[in-house]
Amino acid sequence: MVVKMITVWYKYDVKSNEARLNHIEDGWVNGEYPKPIDPLFSNQEAWKKSSWKREHVYLDEQYQVLNVPPAYWIKH
Repeated sequence: MVVKMITVWYKYDVKSNEARLNHIEDGWVNGEYPKPIDPLFSNQEAWKKSSWKREHVYLDEQYQVLNVPPAYWIKH
């Protein structure tokens, strides 16, 4: 099984008082907010003013999110 590390970004919605899934990003990002993909995307530049939550998880081949990596025991 091949797994991929991703960062799941949630944007906090003040009206509903909950975090809602916004998007995923390849790799584990440690910033406080997602960085713009391209400087020309001005709406993404405004993201740093929002309240964000992030979660580091693994994505498997069937695009299922795994909270812990699968373990494989190798017999020598």
